Amino acid sequence: MVDHFLLLVVQAALIAVFFAFLWKRDGRERLRYLLKVLAALVLGAVALGWLMYPFPRP
Repeated sequence: MVDHFLLLVVQAALIAVFFAFLWKRDGRERLRYLLKVLAALVLGAVALGWLMYPFPRP
């Protein structure tokens, strides 16, 4: 079975590539935007998961 974190990173990368090509024209600017969005998505998901950890599941 594939690791959940790997799937999270792949999904975040695909979303970041889509938005980078949608909103930026220049290659260098596109790459910087892609990395920022990728970092925000991955770190945001990890932070949200960490914050939800103490709460029990139903």
